[in-house]
Amino acid sequence: MQQKEIQKGLFITCDRSLWYEPEKTVIIADLHLGIESSLADQGTTVPRVQKELIIDGLSNIIDKYEPRTLVIAGDLKHEFGRNRKQEFREIYEVMDFLRERTSLVVIRGNHDNFLKTITNSAGIPFYERSLTIGDMTVSHGHLPIDKKGILVIGHEHPSIRIRDEMSATFKSSCFLYHDTGIIVLPAFTPLAYGRDILQAKGFISEPLKRIDPDEFQVYLVSDEGLMDLCTIHDIKKAMPDIY
Repeated sequence: MQQKEIQKGLFITCDRSLWYEPEKTVIIADLHLGIESSLADQGTTVPRVQKELIIDGLSNIIDKYEPRTLVIAGDLKHEFGRNRKQEFREIYEVMDFLRERTSLVVIRGNHDNFLKTITNSAGIPFYERSLTIGDMTVSHGHLPIDKKGILVIGHEHPSIRIRDEMSATFKSSCFLYHDTGIIVLPAFTPLAYGRDILQAKGFISEPLKRIDPDEFQVYLVSDEGLMDLCTIHDIKKAMPDIY
């Protein structure tokens, strides 16, 4: 399936985005622009293709949903410190692309130190902690937040490693959903699938730390679309030799 209505008018999508139809709003998180520079500093060289892949993904989303607003729920940039040249250039290019086609809003993530300098100069609304949209609160997830209605966060970069019918294992990003109205977005960056939530000892996001991970429903993002994989507890039970 290409999308799943998780609550009335609220859809998780195979584009690694959340589509809030009543408000004509798309929400994504964790682009981590400029990550190639940081990887190079650590001795890992990768082709600098992430920006083009991200713009292609954003273009597909905008063509499909025609959103009035697009919200980036934290970690637009990667480097914790001052803005690198690559980050500075790529952030402006992505923001310019989006501003031509929709209204852009940015929420601060834990990597977004000094980002406000860029958003202010571009006239982009920048929220330090959270944003309320209808009956939904959107935040990055690295800070405690008062949950009112639906809560949407990023930060976790959730992914899972599962086994296919040929007994091969693969890792892919996923959405997490809790029936109390919590949605965890997959990372939008194509260069970091993230933390295997089936092997992790717990969550790193502040709003999730008191919730049992096994209670979350998992929706895998794959080349075939979204896959409903039941709960984390059920997945572990089905693959005891892996987890």
